[in-house]
Amino acid sequence: MTKKILPQPGESCTCRFRVRYAECDAQGYLHHAKYWEYFEHARTELLRNKGFRYRDLEAAGTMFVVYKAAVKYILPIKYDDLVDVTVTVARITRTRVDHTYIIERDGTKTCEATSTLACVGKDGKPTLMPEELWAQSDG
Repeated sequence: MTKKILPQPGESCTCRFRVRYAECDAQGYLHHAKYWEYFEHARTELLRNKGFRYRDLEAAGTMFVVYKAAVKYILPIKYDDLVDVTVTVARITRTRVDHTYIIERDGTKTCEATSTLACVGKDGKPTLMPEELWAQSDG
């Protein structure tokens, strides 16, 4: 019997967003803070595609906090633009997950980013990810 495992390096997920008016700054551009909401959404969908709901991991005592994040804004994104956000697992260990992100509009890269998530327990202290997240089969 095959068990669920966390997304592995090279696995990715792409989500499409239409930029809403409320997400924009006074100049009509997607506000810089909203990019991270898009990244988080894509990241949780990647988990969901592997059979995990983040809220279930939290309920079981496994949480991931952002340890490090960086972004490069290449081209502006405007109100009503349709963008694709792709998250890819770059590296995973028992204590952390590194992701890369690309945002594209009409096939043109507008943004790239990276993040490192650290695994912590309910007490907020670093911990190893549970073994069952790593097991690939019963045999």
